[in-house]
Amino acid sequence: MNPLTGTRLRERRITLGLRQGQVAAGAGISASYLNLIEHNRRSVSGAVLTRLAGVLDLDPAALTGAAEAALMDALRVAAAAVGQDGSEAQAFLARFPDWAAVLMAQAARMAGLERAVTALNDRLNHDPHLSATLHEVLSAAASVRATAGILAETEDIDPDWRARFHRNLDQDSARMSLGAGALVAYLDAAGRAEQGAVTPQDEVEGWLAARGWRLEEAEAGVVDAAGIAGLATEAARALARELASVAVADAAAMPLAAFQAALAELGPDPVALAARFGGDVIAA
Repeated sequence: MNPLTGTRLRERRITLGLRQGQVAAGAGISASYLNLIEHNRRSVSGAVLTRLAGVLDLDPAALTGAAEAALMDALRVAAAAVGQDGSEAQAFLARFPDWAAVLMAQAARMAGLERAVTALNDRLNHDPHLSATLHEVLSAAASVRATAGILAETEDIDPDWRARFHRNLDQDSARMSLGAGALVAYLDAAGRAEQGAVTPQDEVEGWLAARGWRLEEAEAGVVDAAGIAGLATEAARALARELASVAVADAAAMPLAAFQAALAELGPDPVALAARFGGDVIAA
């Protein structure tokens, strides 16, 4: 018997509009015994509990709380998340099971949103394409706001300067529109990733892995490596082209044959290799 079985019995009886005597008679026990049970001051056998559940049209599991253990734990976790000890969770669940279910549904939704924000924050910190796209949108928005402010607050502006400001507004608005479109495309791809698809970063990494992490076209000075056009999203294609451009520059600074010879001589020492080719350590 759960410590709040009696409370559940009493709440159900009151909800049905039944008197203690009616329920007790239906279960074959005395009203005084039922009164003690309802106040959680007397235990009850399985047979009596089954009869009481039948009178009240309840599943016995609903009275013992066997079906609510997981929800009880979840309530306590939710309470702890906002700095509460959760000591009243059991009483709350016993008296207001429907509200407890609503509360836990909201808590689960909040946890899901927090995970989504954390994932997006992680992508922002580690995905160069997302970071660059967001920076472009914010930069264009700031430029539009500054130019619009000058035009709105300055009464006498030379016609040539006014025309120049208008051109700036047009160009920055177009830049912001393109950046916002790219950002929406990226976030749409990220949303698909939550459903089992991949982000642009994951897509490019998979493409590179399939090629053995080597762009032979870049070694020949060609940026548009094979397979870029076949990537699913424009964000992934743009990111792949950026990586290919870097690979072309690295191949020009450190030709493969010469690099392999230096690697055999110097070993995998980035500092020594960078010094040999007059480049930076990152490229080496």
